[in-house]
Amino acid sequence: MTAGKVFCLAGVMLAVGCSTTPVYTGSGLRCEGSTLSSAASASGGPRGSLENSLSSEIQSWLGTPYVYGGESKSGVDCSGLTQQVFAAVGISIPRRASEQAEAAQDVSPGELRFGDLLFFNTSGSGISHVGVYVGNGFFVHASSSRGVVRQSIAHPYYSTRLAKVGRFL
Repeated sequence: MTAGKVFCLAGVMLAVGCSTTPVYTGSGLRCEGSTLSSAASASGGPRGSLENSLSSEIQSWLGTPYVYGGESKSGVDCSGLTQQVFAAVGISIPRRASEQAEAAQDVSPGELRFGDLLFFNTSGSGISHVGVYVGNGFFVHASSSRGVVRQSIAHPYYSTRLAKVGRFL
């Protein structure tokens, strides 16, 4: 394999999630894009003062560049983002996506609401990516190729890799 192919493969691996070595393999969920999309579309944005504060915090991170292991607005990864936005509203959660998945209260995709964490299996072997649901079918996450962005949960890449929905609010 040439150096160019190795570099390209490494870039693709980074683009699909936060970690290449997930720990949590849990039972996972079997999600169909249309089922998740209809449930996600029915739930709106923030409803209370805590959720409004969380929403403002999440918005302030949009556009932050991706840095593996990062935890600040100069660069952040997916689980660093979720940990920091929850810390800003007084909720302490673990650092790694797999640990966040284990600690979160399980939520059915049909019960999805603002502030829930969406855990993805992007590597094929467990939880390797996380984002925050912001309502109306969208979530915010730290993309390794685009930084912190708002993304449709109905996107085929994400809807087919959703492993768990969890709640800390």
